[in-house]
Amino acid sequence: MRLKDTFDAGTIEAIRGPASLYGGLIVGFILGVILQKGRLCKFDVISGMFRLQDFTFWRVGTPLLMFGMVLIYFFKDIGAIELYLPKTVIFAQLFGGVLFGAGLAIAGYCPAIAAGALGEGALDAFVTMAGIVGGSMLYAETYDGSKLDRIVSFIDLGRVTFPEIFLVFNHWFFILAFVFMCALFLVGISMYDTFLKASFSIIDKVANKFGPNKAAGEIERRKQKR
Repeated sequence: MRLKDTFDAGTIEAIRGPASLYGGLIVGFILGVILQKGRLCKFDVISGMFRLQDFTFWRVGTPLLMFGMVLIYFFKDIGAIELYLPKTVIFAQLFGGVLFGAGLAIAGYCPAIAAGALGEGALDAFVTMAGIVGGSMLYAETYDGSKLDRIVSFIDLGRVTFPEIFLVFNHWFFILAFVFMCALFLVGISMYDTFLKASFSIIDKVANKFGPNKAAGEIERRKQKR
């Protein structure tokens, strides 16, 4: 029945009409180019983020958040777009965030990155994409109205934004604070990256000087003296 509804003539016409998905396709294509050019469609890059060894994802993603937030509110204020906010359900979003983060850390891909990696020819991304499709189908068929749905729907704040939650009378104050925080974060991870490289360099030098080979050579010299 779902397949029948999906390929119904009325559904196809709705997609081609006012609810056209062409805009989403174009934006998705641009996002895919950014992800690919930013080397984000690599398993090592994503897993390195969780191991605090590769900050490529944060260096690309943080500016996207900054410019995205500024542009969205700018276009909203001039009346070019209208925001359609999802509900803020605290427990559900915490639970979903932890589950999503665990899947991202284990698989090394999120949905968008998995699609980009599959386009690059990474066969392991096919497993992730299969899991995404299968999990989406399972969610659609079982979650709505289930016991888990009632549990995670606890603490529903409605359709609110952060400026409204923190009682900021002008959302641009919050946006500027967010941009400043992101800028500090970028500076911080750059400093941390430099600190890591210096630390690893010192550890390598110490290891080469006092490592197993050095110790073995010292023992051999003592044996020869005896």
